Order: sequence, then C-alpha cells, then structure tokens
Amino acid sequence: MIFLTTAEVAARWRMSPRTLEGWRDKGIGPNYHKFGGSVRYHMDEIKRFEEAWSTCLEDI
Repeated sequence: MIFLTTAEVAARWRMSPRTLEGWRDKGIGPNYHKFGGSVRYHMDEIKRFEEAWSTCLEDI
C-alpha cells in the first residue's frame, strides 16, 4: 500500500498544499485517511480521482 502526504499530492498536481487542504475542508478532492493526526492519501484514491477528473474535462 502506498500512501502520499498532502505535499506529495500537491506536487504531483502542481498546486499548493494549501489548495488541497482547502479542498479537504470543502469536501472535494480524493478520499484521505488520518494516521495519528497526519493526513495521507492512498495512491489508488489519487488515481481514481485523476481518472474521474479527466473524464469530467473531456465532457467540457
């Protein structure tokens, strides 16, 4: 199992970690898990979100 930090996901998507944190607060973005207060994103969830997002962009 591969888990990424907020900073790692933000770098992958070329965005600020604060943007990703804001998405979390608003209930958007990929599912995440908290381990001892640290937020982690499972790689499968990241890929699922990317696929869904690219499908949405194709429909525009």
